Amino acid sequence: MRRALLAIVATGIASLALAAPPPVKRTAQAAKPAAADWSKVARLTPAGSIVIGNPAAKVKIVEYLSFTCPHCAAFAKESAATLKGQMVRSGSTSLEFRPLTSNQLDLSAAIIARCVGPTRYAATVEAIFDRQQEWTPLGVNFVNRELRRFAAEKPIEQLRITAQSIGLNDIAKAQGLNDAQIKACFANPQIVNPVLKIGAEASKIIEFTPTFYVGGRDTKVYDWPSLEPIIRAQGAK
Repeated sequence: MRRALLAIVATGIASLALAAPPPVKRTAQAAKPAAADWSKVARLTPAGSIVIGNPAAKVKIVEYLSFTCPHCAAFAKESAATLKGQMVRSGSTSLEFRPLTSNQLDLSAAIIARCVGPTRYAATVEAIFDRQQEWTPLGVNFVNRELRRFAAEKPIEQLRITAQSIGLNDIAKAQGLNDAQIKACFANPQIVNPVLKIGAEASKIIEFTPTFYVGGRDTKVYDWPSLEPIIRAQGAK
């Protein structure tokens, strides 16, 4: 539940000098799908996070997560059928993802997830958590040993090499991306800058992962069995 304390090898990441992205013309919010499956509706917030579900949902959940956190992986697995499969799908609930990026592996995974785009984001998050026990040990070994070979690389290039070396790229490829598209994501300020900013802001207020805000308030619970009755009481169904 506590955030992983892996050493940040790329010490320059937090202050990475990337050009400010140009203004992005935003389109109108997606209309309600004919099948009324709101779990298929996703949007990018002005801050750069991803929200799935009905924009007018009665219950709005913000999940602060870490991709290296086993408790976050457990929550994703335990909650999926009910939270996404019923509550988000029905339109009663929306779910916003805000990843913490306090270490090399979290950063690499967060960029990979963001790379696939809003509509495939939730599925990519689930896939990253499903394979957490595969890529995390590889990542720890890579950061502690092999990354020394790439010490001369820029911090963002170190992240790209990490993702490629520990299998995170394969997860993005399963969502339809190719090597060139993945490489371009790590060079794209419109993807990298929001990931860094969201992670930095989250680290100032979050002590545990996962942490859930509902209706703008910290629920002070950290797992699905504890969160479910809270959101049901507020109208999630």
